[in-house]
Amino acid sequence: MQLRYLTDYRITSKRVMLRADMNVPIKDGKVENEERIDRSLKTIKFILDQGGKLTLVTHLGRPQESNKVQEEFSLRPIAECLEKKLNRPIVIEESLHALNSSKAELAMLENIRFFDGEKRNSPQLAKELTKNCDLFVNDAFATSHRAHASTVGVVDFVNEACAGFLIKEELEALENFDKAKRPIVGVLGGAKISTKLSLISSLAKKVDFLILGGGLANTCLGAQGKEIGSSLTEIGMYQDVKAFVDNEKILLPSKVLVSKDKRSEVREKDVNDLTEEDCIFDVSPDFFISLADIFNKAGTIVWNGPMGLFEEDKFSYGTLEVAKQIANSNAYSIVGGGDTISAATKAGILDSINYLSTAGGAFLEYLEGKSLPALLALKKKALESPKDGA
Repeated sequence: MQLRYLTDYRITSKRVMLRADMNVPIKDGKVENEERIDRSLKTIKFILDQGGKLTLVTHLGRPQESNKVQEEFSLRPIAECLEKKLNRPIVIEESLHALNSSKAELAMLENIRFFDGEKRNSPQLAKELTKNCDLFVNDAFATSHRAHASTVGVVDFVNEACAGFLIKEELEALENFDKAKRPIVGVLGGAKISTKLSLISSLAKKVDFLILGGGLANTCLGAQGKEIGSSLTEIGMYQDVKAFVDNEKILLPSKVLVSKDKRSEVREKDVNDLTEEDCIFDVSPDFFISLADIFNKAGTIVWNGPMGLFEEDKFSYGTLEVAKQIANSNAYSIVGGGDTISAATKAGILDSINYLSTAGGAFLEYLEGKSLPALLALKKKALESPKDGA
């Protein structure tokens, strides 16, 4: 089954609902990182330029599905940012009734996760969302692994549905991974290995080297019987991890940065010399420097997840060193995930990355070979509707 894209449909005078992913960091009422907003612009501008009447749907954070606006998670800062980029007003609608009766050429529904039924893919919510919709466009690749009302359910209640330009771009970049130039180096970080266990097993078969950091590495070190003190770990996963932790492709940190707590002095220690009082907060940059030859000879590098508590400057050195090694390599590089984008931004290497994916979970599940529910829904709809949208 093949996806259909915006260029397969006539847009003029149609009421178009665009599911975008503008789940961006906001601080003091201002958008801190505009990457996901910028990556949505091509699809938004195309719809407007083609004469479509556009409704934007996105989520922000994890509010309660209470059918009430929660100011902390309001989309107003995003709308203000987008208004400046488009140089045109955006009407924010806070209810489905207001949305369905809206006359605005460009409207934005308040945070879709305010609405009861979004996460459980409620048919009632999906039907209400599409009551005034001629064409549904999904361009939220980052949420395509979630079967939500606004990503999957809505497709059942529209005559026409397709993918936007960002999804097309994401898929083209990730599909190249299976025919990637070798050696392939994977770098995975993050807190919980339980969420990435099957991914690690899958990638270990596809890559030549798989470097682990963060809580993932801590759990592996603990499973090997090493003392890791009070470091973030998942003891309940030790037995599962033992199945692959000795795989010669998997590289674990030999040196880490430890401290008694976030406020105490930071020290570099060998992983064999840790005590009960130590807490691992970062991977030592020296470990990644020792792997410089692997990075330099790589044909392809895939990176997802920070190597430590990179939000704190004194625990960001391992993550920054990974970014530096990737930037200095001649390999084709693919970086994905919100935290990873933030880390790459902090390191100032965005211009050195070949492809920056807006997705985290969907990015990883696609690499693992899993089917993504939102894409499956679009492919199914493509078999039902005429290509020209007539």
